Amino acid sequence: MEANEVVSIIIPIYNVEAYLRQCLETVIHQTYPNLEIILVNDGSPDQSEEICKEFFRKDARIRYVRQENGGLSAARNTGIELATGDYITFIDPDDWVTEDYVEVLYRHLKKYDADVSVANYNLYDDSSSKYLIKVTDDDYSETLYEGRAIMDHDAIQETRDMAWACAMMKLYKRSLFEGLRFPVGKNVEDNFLMYKLFLKAHRVVHTEKCIYWYRVGRADTLSQVWTEKRVVDEMEAKHEKLALLGMLGYDLTWHRYIYKTRLKRALEKLEEAGLQGTETYERVVMNLSFIEKIDQSPIDEKGLACS
Repeated sequence: MEANEVVSIIIPIYNVEAYLRQCLETVIHQTYPNLEIILVNDGSPDQSEEICKEFFRKDARIRYVRQENGGLSAARNTGIELATGDYITFIDPDDWVTEDYVEVLYRHLKKYDADVSVANYNLYDDSSSKYLIKVTDDDYSETLYEGRAIMDHDAIQETRDMAWACAMMKLYKRSLFEGLRFPVGKNVEDNFLMYKLFLKAHRVVHTEKCIYWYRVGRADTLSQVWTEKRVVDEMEAKHEKLALLGMLGYDLTWHRYIYKTRLKRALEKLEEAGLQGTETYERVVMNLSFIEKIDQSPIDEKGLACS
């Protein structure tokens, strides 16, 4: 295939020596060749740096930078600043991708003249060494969303999986990131940024095909640990999104449903952590009660409760 345009692959790295080689092997063997591979070592104290340098020496497309630990958002932002490609994609260092990962995203972005190309993922459970398959070849489809239909589908997709909610498994026009970055110091950082990128996009194409393997069940990860801060950050992101979409006149029905499910999940996780008596827990209880009260009222065509 013709591949003149450069795709920048941004990989933030921190304490992933056990997984990094697998990730990088799948990246350097992409069928789409014109790549800029940006490895951002976020102050990792393990052997990740040696692995990065090993791949840097054998593939001229790799750029390597090390910085003081600032978190996932800071590492991704560094990658965005360094990127010179026409398009950007993100891959997490403990995951891996199919050999046609970039090719699939790029081909459909060009085919539909889209600003964002999205595909889907399957799961690998590290704790049980089992593959969790949710997308098969029989599920294949291509769907284009334009204008306001993009944000309408964003909420519907989140009832199914996280394909639209996370930064990975997508190809973005680099221009979408003008004025936008991941929020430093926040948990669930993708929740603060993804919908803003979709709001800037005119056309988004979704390919129902697995091109990304998402690793779950890592014993050494903190990403699944629920703290008060994680809940507060997720609530803040959802509040900001709902407020902005409401002011822009979007139908909030599905977005409100997602918010309600996230509040219920937050309550469960806070209870599992023994945090029932905290101010955060009480805020979640109160917000959930408001949403459930709205759900018992008639709803107008904008997804708003009628008195």
